[in-house]
Amino acid sequence: MKSTDGAIALGAAGIVLLCAMDAVAKALGANLTTFQVVFVRCLGAAIWLALWIVLTRGDWPRRENLRRHLLRAIMLVVTATLFFYAIARLPLAVVAALGMTAPVYVTVLGAIIFKEHVGAGPWIALGLGAAGSAVIIFAGSPVDLAGATDTLAWIAAVLAPLSYAITLVILKHHSSNEGAAAMTLAQTLFAAIIISPLAFGPVSIPDAMVWGQIALIGFFGAVGFLVLINGLKRMPVSVFAVLDYTGLIWAGLFGFLFFGEIPGPQLWVGGALIVAACIITARSPRARPA
Repeated sequence: MKSTDGAIALGAAGIVLLCAMDAVAKALGANLTTFQVVFVRCLGAAIWLALWIVLTRGDWPRRENLRRHLLRAIMLVVTATLFFYAIARLPLAVVAALGMTAPVYVTVLGAIIFKEHVGAGPWIALGLGAAGSAVIIFAGSPVDLAGATDTLAWIAAVLAPLSYAITLVILKHHSSNEGAAAMTLAQTLFAAIIISPLAFGPVSIPDAMVWGQIALIGFFGAVGFLVLINGLKRMPVSVFAVLDYTGLIWAGLFGFLFFGEIPGPQLWVGGALIVAACIITARSPRARPA
């Protein structure tokens, strides 16, 4: 019981840290371009992960897995760019709720791309997820944003979880003999290199607060991931799924505390539909490759 309690605590801490990273990314969006936010997030995480490997005497990335690292890095750049563009212009809780549709996309894309046999559950879940997303997007203004709208931000918020799901589907059949820290270090370092040409441009000299945010975004991303993975290894997936839903609450809390965002009822209605879709997906029989 104590081991499970410790795993739950680690998983919950990881979710809080990653939600905090999203909040920092939103704050940085007021001073940096989206490409620059992606760059400092990836480079910062790579630096913290390299330090972790040195201190723990862990394994470094393997050269023979270079192509896989590059593939993950490209998809990370696409997903992070969409996500950070959205959270800089939309409420944190809204983007977090839409992001929860990723597990549903994973199951459906697995059926389409890999011809995996799935039952009716995932398709019902897809409908619920789409309905929840529609409620959030179209059922009035989800927060008080003084009438501000950004169609591209809404498009990015919808595409980000789909991009993430495509990444998981592409890589789900890949196996690796590397640890989580080594794989993530290579992925984030290559992502920083890939995005760097787009990150350079006119930028004012950051003040002390912005420099602090730049350090925090990498730290929260690296430590949050490591803590989350260590917790996930020690708990059932069903327990982790419940914990993952709390990310919507943390996103709403951080959005209210730091950005004055006040979620409307349509966010919680749409979020409930998306959570129901995720639960149906998690409880559906495991897909079998054709």
